[in-house]
This record gives sequence, C-alpha cells and structure tokens, in this order.
Amino acid sequence: MLLAWVGLGCLCSCCYRSRMREQYGLKEKPCADCCVHFFCDPCALCQEYRELKSRGFDMSLGWHANIERMGKSAPTAAPQAYPGMTR
Repeated sequence: MLLAWVGLGCLCSCCYRSRMREQYGLKEKPCADCCVHFFCDPCALCQEYRELKSRGFDMSLGWHANIERMGKSAPTAAPQAYPGMTR
C-alpha cells in the first residue's frame, strides 16, 4: 500500500509479471518486466489479464480459487520425452 501511495506500485506488480513469465515460458520483451510496469503499468496489467484469461483462468473466481481449480485438473505426471530423429 505504501509503495502505491508514493507511486511505486509497479515494483510489486513487476515481480508477479516475472513469475508468470517464468511459469509459462514467455519471453521478456520488449524490455525488462520492471520497465514495462514502470512506464505503462495499466498496459502491463491488461497484458497479464489477457494472458491468464487465455489460459483458462476465470477472473471472477479470484486467484486462490483459480489455482485450486487448475491444480485439480492439471496433469501431475511429467511429459513424455520422444526420441530424436533417426535414419
């Protein structure tokens, strides 16, 4: 709350963006996560919202309910590795 009051709420939100990017294997572009949030925080939040929505999150449920819902339906086994090409 204090960070938002002094205009530095972007420091908090850029950490969530970094975690989400790592979790889903997204590229860090056009610049660093903190720069995106510092220069255009509303745009960054909209991007994150759309990314989560496209991955099946229901924003009306809230974060914890979505995590529980996704955790129960997500596969728990490691993905199967296929051998490389052979002649």
